[in-house]
Amino acid sequence: MANVAFWCSSSRLLSHSPTYVVPSKPQPNSVPAVGPTSPLLSYIGAFRLMFDSSRTIQEGYDKYDGLFRIADFRSWTVIVSGAQLIEDVRKAPEDVLTFEAAIDEAIHALAPKTRRSHFHVPIIQIQLTRELTNSFDAIRDEVMTAFSEVAPLTEEWSKFPALDTTLEVVARTTHRVFVGFPLCRNPDYISMCRDFAVNISKAAWVIRLFSPRLKPLVGRPFVDVPTALKRCIAHLRPEVEKRRENVKMYGKDYEGKPQDILSWFMDDVDGETDEEKLRHVAFHLMMINFGAVYTIATSFTQALYHLAAHPECIEPLREEIENVTSNEGWTKSVMGELRKLDSFLKESQRISGLGAISSYRRVLKPFTFSNGTTIPAGMTIGVAAWSTHLDEAVYPNARNFEGFRYVRADDEDEKTSQAQMVSSTPDFLAFGLGRHMCPGRFFTVIVLKVMMTHILMNYDVKLEKEGERPKDHWFVTENVPDTPLTETLNLTTMADMDVDPPVPAKGKEKEGKARFEVKKVCAAVLLSQLSLVFADDGTLYS
Repeated sequence: MANVAFWCSSSRLLSHSPTYVVPSKPQPNSVPAVGPTSPLLSYIGAFRLMFDSSRTIQEGYDKYDGLFRIADFRSWTVIVSGAQLIEDVRKAPEDVLTFEAAIDEAIHALAPKTRRSHFHVPIIQIQLTRELTNSFDAIRDEVMTAFSEVAPLTEEWSKFPALDTTLEVVARTTHRVFVGFPLCRNPDYISMCRDFAVNISKAAWVIRLFSPRLKPLVGRPFVDVPTALKRCIAHLRPEVEKRRENVKMYGKDYEGKPQDILSWFMDDVDGETDEEKLRHVAFHLMMINFGAVYTIATSFTQALYHLAAHPECIEPLREEIENVTSNEGWTKSVMGELRKLDSFLKESQRISGLGAISSYRRVLKPFTFSNGTTIPAGMTIGVAAWSTHLDEAVYPNARNFEGFRYVRADDEDEKTSQAQMVSSTPDFLAFGLGRHMCPGRFFTVIVLKVMMTHILMNYDVKLEKEGERPKDHWFVTENVPDTPLTETLNLTTMADMDVDPPVPAKGKEKEGKARFEVKKVCAAVLLSQLSLVFADDGTLYS
Protein backbone atom coordinates (compact mmCIF):
# COMPACT_ATOMS: atom_id res chain seq x y z
CA MET A 1 0.00 0.00 0.00
CA ALA A 2 1.43 3.40 -0.90
CA ASN A 3 1.96 5.82 1.91
CA VAL A 4 1.00 9.40 2.56
CA ALA A 5 2.53 12.52 3.99
CA PHE A 6 1.66 16.15 4.49
CA TRP A 7 4.50 18.54 3.71
CA CYS A 8 8.18 18.82 4.41
CA SER A 9 10.01 21.18 6.75
CA SER A 10 10.86 24.77 5.85
CA SER A 11 14.50 23.93 5.10
CA ARG A 12 13.34 21.28 2.65
CA LEU A 13 11.06 23.81 0.98
CA LEU A 14 14.04 26.07 0.30
CA SER A 15 16.02 23.41 -1.53
CA HIS A 16 13.37 21.27 -3.22
CA SER A 17 9.93 21.51 -4.61
CA PRO A 18 7.51 20.38 -1.88
CA THR A 19 6.71 16.69 -1.92
CA TYR A 20 3.08 15.78 -1.38
CA VAL A 21 1.76 12.27 -0.84
CA VAL A 22 -1.98 11.89 -0.68
CA PRO A 23 -4.27 9.01 0.26
CA SER A 24 -2.97 6.44 -2.09
CA LYS A 25 -3.71 4.27 -5.05
CA PRO A 26 -5.42 1.94 -5.47
CA GLN A 27 -8.65 3.73 -4.68
CA PRO A 28 -12.01 1.95 -4.98
CA ASN A 29 -13.69 4.84 -6.80
CA SER A 30 -17.03 3.05 -6.73
CA VAL A 31 -17.05 3.35 -2.91
CA PRO A 32 -18.22 6.77 -1.63
CA ALA A 33 -15.88 8.74 0.62
CA VAL A 34 -16.49 10.66 3.83
CA GLY A 35 -14.91 14.08 3.27
CA PRO A 36 -12.96 15.50 0.31
CA THR A 37 -11.21 13.16 -2.11
CA SER A 38 -8.97 15.57 -4.03
CA PRO A 39 -5.22 15.20 -3.39
CA LEU A 40 -4.62 17.93 -0.80
CA LEU A 41 -8.13 18.48 0.52
CA SER A 42 -8.28 14.82 1.57
CA TYR A 43 -6.12 15.83 4.51
CA ILE A 44 -9.13 17.59 5.96
CA GLY A 45 -10.73 14.17 6.31
CA ALA A 46 -7.50 12.69 7.71
CA PHE A 47 -7.25 15.35 10.42
CA ARG A 48 -10.92 14.95 11.21
CA LEU A 49 -10.47 11.18 11.58
CA MET A 50 -7.63 11.72 14.04
CA PHE A 51 -9.59 14.09 16.29
CA ASP A 52 -13.23 13.16 15.63
CA SER A 53 -13.19 9.58 14.41
CA SER A 54 -16.43 8.41 16.02
CA ARG A 55 -18.53 11.08 14.30
CA THR A 56 -16.61 10.72 11.03
CA ILE A 57 -17.37 7.01 10.85
CA GLN A 58 -20.92 7.52 12.09
CA GLU A 59 -21.49 10.02 9.26
CA GLY A 60 -20.47 7.43 6.68
CA TYR A 61 -22.53 4.74 8.40
CA ASP A 62 -25.67 6.92 8.36
CA LYS A 63 -25.20 8.35 4.88
CA TYR A 64 -24.06 5.39 2.79
CA ASP A 65 -25.46 1.90 2.41
CA GLY A 66 -22.96 -0.75 3.47
CA LEU A 67 -19.61 0.56 2.21
CA PHE A 68 -17.76 3.86 2.46
CA ARG A 69 -14.13 4.95 2.71
CA ILE A 70 -12.19 7.21 5.03
CA ALA A 71 -8.76 8.79 4.63
CA ASP A 72 -5.89 8.85 7.09
CA PHE A 73 -2.45 10.32 6.44
CA ARG A 74 -1.22 7.38 4.39
CA SER A 75 -4.12 5.71 2.64
CA TRP A 76 -7.83 5.04 2.28
CA THR A 77 -9.65 2.44 4.36
CA VAL A 78 -12.96 0.92 3.25
CA ILE A 79 -15.45 0.59 6.10
CA VAL A 80 -17.99 -2.23 5.99
CA SER A 81 -21.41 -2.26 7.65
CA GLY A 82 -24.60 -4.29 7.44
CA ALA A 83 -25.06 -7.93 8.36
CA GLN A 84 -24.68 -9.34 4.85
CA LEU A 85 -21.51 -7.46 3.95
CA ILE A 86 -19.98 -8.22 7.34
CA GLU A 87 -20.76 -11.88 6.67
CA ASP A 88 -18.93 -11.53 3.34
CA VAL A 89 -15.82 -10.45 5.24
CA ARG A 90 -16.15 -13.33 7.69
CA LYS A 91 -16.40 -15.92 4.92
CA ALA A 92 -13.59 -14.53 2.75
CA PRO A 93 -10.63 -16.92 2.33
CA GLU A 94 -7.32 -15.97 3.93
CA ASP A 95 -5.53 -15.67 0.58
CA VAL A 96 -7.99 -12.92 -0.41
CA LEU A 97 -8.55 -10.97 2.82
CA THR A 98 -5.78 -11.32 5.37
CA PHE A 99 -5.86 -10.26 9.00
CA GLU A 100 -4.11 -7.05 9.98
CA ALA A 101 -3.06 -6.34 13.55
CA ALA A 102 -1.96 -2.82 14.46
CA ILE A 103 0.03 -4.08 17.43
CA ASP A 104 1.97 -6.54 15.25
CA GLU A 105 2.82 -3.70 12.88
CA ALA A 106 3.96 -1.51 15.76
CA ILE A 107 6.20 -4.04 17.49
CA HIS A 108 7.95 -5.16 14.33
CA ALA A 109 8.44 -1.55 13.20
CA LEU A 110 10.07 -0.76 16.55
CA ALA A 111 12.02 -4.03 16.79
CA PRO A 112 12.78 -4.89 13.14
CA LYS A 113 15.45 -7.49 13.95
CA THR A 114 12.97 -9.68 15.80
CA ARG A 115 11.79 -12.64 13.79
CA ARG A 116 8.10 -12.65 12.85
CA SER A 117 6.06 -15.61 14.06
CA HIS A 118 2.54 -16.26 15.27
CA PHE A 119 3.14 -19.56 17.05
CA HIS A 120 1.57 -18.04 20.17
CA VAL A 121 -1.92 -17.82 18.61
CA PRO A 122 -2.89 -21.54 18.78
CA ILE A 123 -1.34 -21.77 22.25
CA ILE A 124 -3.67 -19.05 23.50
CA GLN A 125 -6.63 -20.30 21.51
CA ILE A 126 -6.36 -23.94 22.54
CA GLN A 127 -4.07 -24.61 25.48
CA LEU A 128 -4.84 -21.50 27.52
CA THR A 129 -8.58 -21.98 27.01
CA ARG A 130 -8.43 -25.66 27.96
CA GLU A 131 -6.47 -24.88 31.13
CA LEU A 132 -8.94 -22.24 32.40
CA THR A 133 -10.72 -24.71 34.66
CA ASN A 134 -7.46 -25.64 36.39
CA SER A 135 -6.22 -22.03 36.42
CA PHE A 136 -9.37 -20.57 37.91
CA ASP A 137 -8.30 -20.76 41.55
CA ALA A 138 -4.99 -19.04 40.75
CA ILE A 139 -6.81 -16.30 38.83
CA ARG A 140 -9.21 -15.65 41.70
CA ASP A 141 -6.44 -15.77 44.30
CA GLU A 142 -4.39 -13.17 42.43
CA VAL A 143 -7.39 -10.90 41.91
CA MET A 144 -8.18 -11.01 45.64
CA THR A 145 -4.57 -10.48 46.69
CA ALA A 146 -3.91 -7.66 44.22
CA PHE A 147 -7.07 -5.75 45.18
CA SER A 148 -6.24 -6.12 48.87
CA GLU A 149 -2.97 -4.31 48.21
CA VAL A 150 -3.95 -1.62 45.71
CA ALA A 151 -7.43 -0.91 47.14
CA PRO A 152 -7.40 -2.00 50.82
CA LEU A 153 -10.79 -2.64 52.35
CA THR A 154 -11.92 0.07 54.74
CA GLU A 155 -15.20 1.30 56.18
CA GLU A 156 -14.57 4.82 54.85
CA TRP A 157 -14.80 6.01 51.27
CA SER A 158 -11.41 5.99 49.56
CA LYS A 159 -10.48 7.38 46.15
CA PHE A 160 -8.61 5.33 43.56
CA PRO A 161 -7.62 6.19 39.96
CA ALA A 162 -9.71 3.67 38.06
CA LEU A 163 -7.48 2.73 35.13
CA ASP A 164 -4.18 2.72 37.04
CA THR A 165 -5.67 0.56 39.79
CA THR A 166 -7.17 -1.81 37.26
CA LEU A 167 -3.92 -2.05 35.27
CA GLU A 168 -2.07 -3.22 38.36
CA VAL A 169 -4.62 -5.91 39.18
CA VAL A 170 -4.89 -7.12 35.58
CA ALA A 171 -1.12 -7.23 35.04
CA ARG A 172 -0.62 -9.38 38.12
CA THR A 173 -3.58 -11.64 37.39
CA THR A 174 -2.72 -12.32 33.77
CA HIS A 175 0.93 -12.98 34.52
CA ARG A 176 -0.05 -15.39 37.28
CA VAL A 177 -1.30 -17.51 34.38
CA PHE A 178 1.46 -16.46 31.96
CA VAL A 179 4.61 -16.97 34.07
CA GLY A 180 3.34 -18.15 37.46
CA PHE A 181 4.09 -17.27 41.06
CA PRO A 182 6.22 -15.53 42.37
CA LEU A 183 7.30 -13.64 39.23
CA CYS A 184 3.76 -12.31 38.80
CA ARG A 185 4.27 -10.31 42.03
CA ASN A 186 7.73 -8.98 41.23
CA PRO A 187 7.31 -5.17 41.31
CA ASP A 188 9.81 -4.39 38.54
CA TYR A 189 8.51 -7.12 36.25
CA ILE A 190 4.87 -6.04 36.68
CA SER A 191 5.81 -2.38 36.21
CA MET A 192 7.53 -3.29 32.95
CA CYS A 193 4.56 -5.33 31.74
CA ARG A 194 2.03 -2.67 32.70
CA ASP A 195 3.91 0.25 31.16
CA PHE A 196 4.76 -1.65 27.99
CA ALA A 197 1.12 -2.63 27.47
CA VAL A 198 -0.06 0.97 27.70
CA ASN A 199 2.79 2.56 25.75
CA ILE A 200 2.79 0.08 22.88
CA SER A 201 -0.91 0.81 22.42
CA LYS A 202 -0.08 4.48 21.89
CA ALA A 203 2.65 3.59 19.42
CA ALA A 204 0.42 1.15 17.56
CA TRP A 205 -2.25 3.71 16.74
CA VAL A 206 0.21 6.48 15.88
CA ILE A 207 2.32 4.22 13.68
CA ARG A 208 -0.70 3.30 11.57
CA LEU A 209 -0.76 6.89 10.33
CA PHE A 210 2.74 6.89 8.89
CA SER A 211 4.83 5.42 6.09
CA PRO A 212 7.07 2.40 6.79
CA ARG A 213 10.20 4.53 6.73
CA LEU A 214 8.90 6.78 9.48
CA LYS A 215 7.20 4.23 11.71
CA PRO A 216 10.25 3.65 13.97
CA LEU A 217 10.88 7.40 14.22
CA VAL A 218 7.39 8.33 15.38
CA GLY A 219 6.95 5.24 17.55
CA ARG A 220 10.11 5.48 19.66
CA PRO A 221 8.95 8.44 21.80
CA PHE A 222 6.15 6.22 23.11
CA VAL A 223 7.95 2.95 23.77
CA ASP A 224 11.48 1.54 23.67
CA VAL A 225 10.88 -2.05 22.57
CA PRO A 226 14.54 -3.24 22.68
CA THR A 227 14.99 -2.00 26.25
CA ALA A 228 11.70 -3.52 27.38
CA LEU A 229 12.68 -6.80 25.73
CA LYS A 230 16.01 -6.83 27.61
CA ARG A 231 14.19 -6.24 30.91
CA CYS A 232 11.76 -9.04 30.15
CA ILE A 233 14.58 -11.45 29.28
CA ALA A 234 16.42 -10.59 32.49
CA HIS A 235 13.36 -11.42 34.57
CA LEU A 236 12.52 -14.61 32.66
CA ARG A 237 16.04 -16.03 32.53
CA PRO A 238 16.21 -17.62 36.05
CA GLU A 239 12.79 -19.25 35.67
CA VAL A 240 13.50 -20.45 32.12
CA GLU A 241 16.85 -21.92 33.14
CA LYS A 242 15.24 -23.70 36.10
CA ARG A 243 12.58 -25.24 33.87
CA ARG A 244 15.15 -26.24 31.25
CA GLU A 245 17.15 -28.03 33.94
CA ASN A 246 14.06 -29.90 35.08
CA VAL A 247 13.37 -31.00 31.52
CA LYS A 248 16.94 -32.31 31.17
CA MET A 249 16.71 -34.21 34.44
CA TYR A 250 13.13 -35.51 34.37
CA GLY A 251 11.89 -35.23 30.79
CA LYS A 252 9.62 -32.81 28.93
CA ASP A 253 6.49 -33.72 30.91
CA TYR A 254 8.08 -33.85 34.37
CA GLU A 255 5.87 -34.06 37.44
CA GLY A 256 4.92 -30.64 38.76
CA LYS A 257 5.67 -28.88 35.49
CA PRO A 258 3.83 -25.52 35.51
CA GLN A 259 0.95 -25.44 33.06
CA ASP A 260 1.28 -21.84 31.99
CA ILE A 261 2.09 -19.74 28.93
CA LEU A 262 5.80 -19.75 29.66
CA SER A 263 5.98 -23.56 29.67
CA TRP A 264 3.95 -23.85 26.47
CA PHE A 265 6.08 -21.22 24.72
CA MET A 266 9.25 -23.04 25.79
CA ASP A 267 7.85 -26.30 24.42
CA ASP A 268 7.01 -24.87 20.98
CA VAL A 269 9.58 -22.13 20.33
CA ASP A 270 12.25 -22.73 17.74
CA GLY A 271 15.78 -21.33 17.50
CA GLU A 272 19.35 -22.40 16.98
CA THR A 273 20.54 -21.54 20.50
CA ASP A 274 19.01 -21.38 23.96
CA GLU A 275 19.57 -17.62 23.97
CA GLU A 276 17.71 -17.18 20.70
CA LYS A 277 14.84 -19.26 22.05
CA LEU A 278 14.71 -17.19 25.23
CA ARG A 279 14.58 -13.97 23.22
CA HIS A 280 11.81 -15.39 21.06
CA VAL A 281 9.81 -16.49 24.13
CA ALA A 282 10.21 -13.07 25.77
CA PHE A 283 9.18 -11.23 22.61
CA HIS A 284 5.96 -13.21 22.20
CA LEU A 285 5.19 -12.91 25.90
CA MET A 286 5.36 -9.13 25.47
CA MET A 287 3.01 -9.33 22.50
CA ILE A 288 0.31 -11.21 24.40
CA ASN A 289 0.97 -8.99 27.41
CA PHE A 290 -0.42 -6.07 25.41
CA GLY A 291 -3.40 -8.06 24.20
CA ALA A 292 -4.27 -9.13 27.72
CA VAL A 293 -3.26 -6.35 30.09
CA TYR A 294 -4.26 -3.23 28.21
CA THR A 295 -7.47 -4.51 26.65
CA ILE A 296 -8.76 -6.21 29.82
CA ALA A 297 -7.86 -3.20 31.96
CA THR A 298 -9.60 -0.67 29.71
CA SER A 299 -12.63 -2.94 29.33
CA PHE A 300 -12.90 -3.40 33.09
CA THR A 301 -12.49 0.33 33.72
CA GLN A 302 -15.36 1.05 31.33
CA ALA A 303 -17.50 -1.57 33.08
CA LEU A 304 -16.68 -0.07 36.50
CA TYR A 305 -17.80 3.35 35.26
CA HIS A 306 -21.06 1.83 34.04
CA LEU A 307 -21.54 0.04 37.35
CA ALA A 308 -21.07 3.23 39.34
CA ALA A 309 -23.32 5.18 36.95
CA HIS A 310 -26.08 2.53 37.15
CA PRO A 311 -26.43 1.56 40.82
CA GLU A 312 -29.80 -0.07 40.02
CA CYS A 313 -27.80 -2.98 38.54
CA ILE A 314 -25.76 -3.65 41.68
CA GLU A 315 -28.25 -5.54 43.84
CA PRO A 316 -29.51 -7.86 41.04
CA LEU A 317 -25.90 -8.72 40.24
CA ARG A 318 -25.06 -9.39 43.88
CA GLU A 319 -28.12 -11.58 44.31
CA GLU A 320 -27.20 -13.63 41.26
CA ILE A 321 -23.64 -14.13 42.48
CA GLU A 322 -24.79 -15.12 45.97
CA ASN A 323 -27.41 -17.54 44.67
CA VAL A 324 -25.11 -19.29 42.21
CA THR A 325 -21.98 -19.48 44.35
CA SER A 326 -23.81 -20.51 47.53
CA ASN A 327 -24.98 -23.65 45.75
CA GLU A 328 -21.95 -24.48 43.62
CA GLY A 329 -18.98 -22.59 45.05
CA TRP A 330 -16.41 -20.66 43.05
CA THR A 331 -15.38 -22.43 39.83
CA LYS A 332 -14.85 -21.58 36.20
CA SER A 333 -18.12 -23.29 35.23
CA VAL A 334 -20.02 -21.20 37.77
CA MET A 335 -18.84 -18.05 35.97
CA GLY A 336 -20.75 -19.30 32.95
CA GLU A 337 -23.97 -19.37 34.94
CA LEU A 338 -23.80 -15.70 35.88
CA ARG A 339 -26.11 -14.59 33.06
CA LYS A 340 -26.80 -11.10 34.40
CA LEU A 341 -23.12 -10.42 34.94
CA ASP A 342 -22.31 -11.68 31.44
CA SER A 343 -25.01 -9.40 30.03
CA PHE A 344 -23.72 -6.41 32.01
CA LEU A 345 -20.16 -6.85 30.78
CA LYS A 346 -21.31 -7.43 27.21
CA GLU A 347 -23.44 -4.29 27.29
CA SER A 348 -20.42 -2.34 28.51
CA GLN A 349 -18.43 -3.66 25.55
CA ARG A 350 -21.24 -2.83 23.16
CA ILE A 351 -21.60 0.77 24.20
CA SER A 352 -17.99 1.50 25.28
CA GLY A 353 -15.93 -0.90 23.21
CA LEU A 354 -12.24 -0.61 22.43
CA GLY A 355 -12.59 0.99 19.02
CA ALA A 356 -14.79 2.30 16.24
CA ILE A 357 -13.42 -0.22 13.74
CA SER A 358 -12.74 -3.93 14.18
CA SER A 359 -11.67 -6.87 12.03
CA TYR A 360 -9.14 -5.11 9.83
CA ARG A 361 -8.24 -7.03 6.69
CA ARG A 362 -5.70 -6.39 3.93
CA VAL A 363 -7.02 -7.13 0.43
CA LEU A 364 -4.54 -9.47 -1.30
CA LYS A 365 -6.67 -10.14 -4.37
CA PRO A 366 -9.60 -8.17 -5.81
CA PHE A 367 -12.56 -8.92 -3.57
CA THR A 368 -16.20 -8.61 -4.65
CA PHE A 369 -18.90 -8.13 -2.03
CA SER A 370 -22.33 -9.69 -2.39
CA ASN A 371 -23.70 -6.28 -3.49
CA GLY A 372 -21.38 -6.35 -6.51
CA THR A 373 -18.80 -3.82 -5.29
CA THR A 374 -15.21 -4.86 -5.97
CA ILE A 375 -12.34 -3.72 -3.76
CA PRO A 376 -8.92 -3.76 -5.47
CA ALA A 377 -5.86 -5.51 -4.08
CA GLY A 378 -3.75 -3.38 -1.78
CA MET A 379 -6.64 -1.79 0.09
CA THR A 380 -7.42 -2.17 3.78
CA ILE A 381 -10.96 -2.80 4.96
CA GLY A 382 -12.48 -2.75 8.45
CA VAL A 383 -15.87 -3.27 10.04
CA ALA A 384 -17.88 -0.40 11.58
CA ALA A 385 -18.18 -2.04 15.00
CA TRP A 386 -19.09 0.97 17.15
CA SER A 387 -21.72 2.31 14.74
CA THR A 388 -23.25 -1.17 14.42
CA HIS A 389 -23.45 -1.45 18.20
CA LEU A 390 -25.26 1.88 18.40
CA ASP A 391 -27.68 1.25 15.53
CA GLU A 392 -31.32 1.63 16.63
CA ALA A 393 -32.35 -0.86 13.94
CA VAL A 394 -30.12 -3.46 15.59
CA TYR A 395 -30.52 -2.59 19.28
CA PRO A 396 -33.65 -0.78 20.52
CA ASN A 397 -32.64 2.23 22.64
CA ALA A 398 -29.14 1.58 21.38
CA ARG A 399 -27.52 4.61 23.01
CA ASN A 400 -28.93 3.76 26.42
CA PHE A 401 -27.01 1.44 28.72
CA GLU A 402 -29.23 -1.51 29.67
CA GLY A 403 -27.20 -3.82 31.86
CA PHE A 404 -29.50 -6.82 31.47
CA ARG A 405 -30.28 -6.34 27.79
CA TYR A 406 -29.12 -9.86 26.87
CA VAL A 407 -30.76 -11.72 29.74
CA ARG A 408 -34.09 -11.57 27.92
CA ALA A 409 -32.56 -13.41 24.96
CA ASP A 410 -31.38 -16.09 27.36
CA ASP A 411 -34.91 -17.16 28.27
CA GLU A 412 -34.67 -19.90 25.65
CA ASP A 413 -31.74 -22.29 25.97
CA GLU A 414 -31.01 -22.38 22.25
CA LYS A 415 -30.37 -18.62 22.28
CA THR A 416 -27.94 -18.75 25.17
CA SER A 417 -24.72 -19.29 23.21
CA GLN A 418 -25.36 -16.38 20.86
CA ALA A 419 -26.22 -14.07 23.76
CA GLN A 420 -22.98 -14.80 25.64
CA MET A 421 -20.24 -12.21 25.65
CA VAL A 422 -17.65 -14.52 24.06
CA SER A 423 -19.83 -15.03 20.99
CA SER A 424 -19.50 -13.01 17.80
CA THR A 425 -22.34 -12.14 15.45
CA PRO A 426 -22.73 -9.47 12.76
CA ASP A 427 -24.44 -7.45 15.51
CA PHE A 428 -21.75 -7.82 18.20
CA LEU A 429 -18.18 -7.32 17.01
CA ALA A 430 -16.14 -6.65 20.15
CA PHE A 431 -13.97 -9.75 19.63
CA GLY A 432 -13.70 -9.61 15.85
CA LEU A 433 -14.93 -11.98 13.17
CA GLY A 434 -14.57 -15.55 12.00
CA ARG A 435 -11.29 -17.43 12.32
CA HIS A 436 -9.57 -14.27 13.50
CA MET A 437 -11.78 -13.68 16.51
CA CYS A 438 -9.72 -12.79 19.58
CA PRO A 439 -8.07 -16.11 20.54
CA GLY A 440 -7.93 -15.09 24.20
CA ARG A 441 -11.56 -14.02 24.56
CA PHE A 442 -12.48 -16.88 26.92
CA PHE A 443 -9.59 -15.97 29.22
CA THR A 444 -10.52 -12.28 28.97
CA VAL A 445 -14.13 -12.88 29.98
CA ILE A 446 -13.17 -15.10 32.92
CA VAL A 447 -10.77 -12.46 34.28
CA LEU A 448 -13.38 -9.72 33.82
CA LYS A 449 -16.00 -11.78 35.67
CA VAL A 450 -13.71 -12.73 38.55
CA MET A 451 -12.67 -9.09 38.99
CA MET A 452 -16.25 -7.81 38.84
CA THR A 453 -17.58 -10.42 41.26
CA HIS A 454 -14.83 -9.43 43.69
CA ILE A 455 -15.77 -5.75 43.43
CA LEU A 456 -19.49 -6.46 43.79
CA MET A 457 -19.12 -8.74 46.80
CA ASN A 458 -16.56 -6.66 48.68
CA TYR A 459 -16.98 -3.00 47.79
CA ASP A 460 -19.53 -0.27 47.31
CA VAL A 461 -18.68 1.92 44.33
CA LYS A 462 -19.46 5.49 43.37
CA LEU A 463 -18.02 8.07 40.99
CA GLU A 464 -16.32 11.22 42.17
CA LYS A 465 -19.12 13.15 40.47
CA GLU A 466 -22.04 10.97 41.45
CA GLY A 467 -24.45 10.15 38.63
CA GLU A 468 -22.09 11.55 35.97
CA ARG A 469 -20.25 8.84 34.09
CA PRO A 470 -16.88 10.00 32.71
CA LYS A 471 -17.03 10.56 28.97
CA ASP A 472 -15.13 8.25 26.65
CA HIS A 473 -12.28 9.79 24.65
CA TRP A 474 -11.27 8.98 21.09
CA PHE A 475 -7.83 8.96 19.57
CA VAL A 476 -7.94 8.08 15.89
CA THR A 477 -10.36 5.12 16.03
CA GLU A 478 -9.55 3.94 19.57
CA ASN A 479 -11.95 4.52 22.44
CA VAL A 480 -10.25 5.03 25.81
CA PRO A 481 -11.79 5.60 29.24
CA ASP A 482 -11.46 9.00 30.84
CA THR A 483 -8.22 8.87 32.86
CA PRO A 484 -7.16 12.30 34.10
CA LEU A 485 -5.55 12.46 37.53
CA THR A 486 -8.76 13.80 39.02
CA GLU A 487 -10.98 11.01 37.68
CA THR A 488 -11.30 8.54 40.50
CA LEU A 489 -13.60 5.89 41.80
CA ASN A 490 -14.69 5.93 45.40
CA LEU A 491 -14.62 2.52 47.07
CA THR A 492 -15.63 1.38 50.52
CA THR A 493 -16.19 -1.97 52.17
CA MET A 494 -19.75 -3.21 51.92
CA ALA A 495 -21.27 -2.35 55.27
CA ASP A 496 -23.31 -5.55 55.54
CA MET A 497 -20.61 -7.97 54.40
CA ASP A 498 -18.28 -9.89 56.70
CA VAL A 499 -15.12 -9.54 54.64
CA ASP A 500 -12.04 -11.63 55.33
CA PRO A 501 -9.46 -10.41 52.81
CA PRO A 502 -6.47 -12.56 51.87
CA VAL A 503 -3.07 -11.89 53.44
CA PRO A 504 -1.29 -9.32 51.25
CA ALA A 505 1.92 -10.32 49.52
CA LYS A 506 5.06 -8.66 50.85
CA GLY A 507 6.44 -5.61 49.15
CA LYS A 508 4.89 -2.50 47.74
CA GLU A 509 4.35 -2.10 44.03
CA LYS A 510 5.70 0.99 42.35
CA GLU A 511 3.14 3.59 41.53
CA GLY A 512 1.88 3.10 37.99
CA LYS A 513 3.09 5.77 35.62
CA ALA A 514 1.45 4.45 32.45
CA ARG A 515 -1.41 6.65 31.37
CA PHE A 516 -3.02 7.25 28.02
CA GLU A 517 -2.51 11.01 27.58
CA VAL A 518 -4.57 11.72 24.51
CA LYS A 519 -3.67 15.37 24.14
CA LYS A 520 0.07 14.67 24.21
CA VAL A 521 -0.31 11.87 21.67
CA CYS A 522 -2.25 14.11 19.30
CA ALA A 523 0.30 16.90 19.65
CA ALA A 524 3.12 14.52 18.85
CA VAL A 525 1.34 13.28 15.75
CA LEU A 526 0.69 16.81 14.52
CA LEU A 527 4.30 17.84 15.06
CA SER A 528 5.58 14.79 13.22
CA GLN A 529 3.19 15.34 10.31
CA LEU A 530 4.13 18.98 9.90
CA SER A 531 7.90 18.70 10.15
CA LEU A 532 9.11 15.17 9.53
CA VAL A 533 6.93 13.33 7.05
CA PHE A 534 7.95 12.94 3.45
CA ALA A 535 7.32 10.46 0.66
CA ASP A 536 9.08 7.11 0.74
CA ASP A 537 10.30 7.50 -2.83
CA GLY A 538 10.11 11.27 -3.23
CA THR A 539 7.35 11.11 -5.80
CA LEU A 540 3.93 12.67 -6.08
CA TYR A 541 0.92 10.39 -5.66
CA SER A 542 -2.41 11.45 -7.09
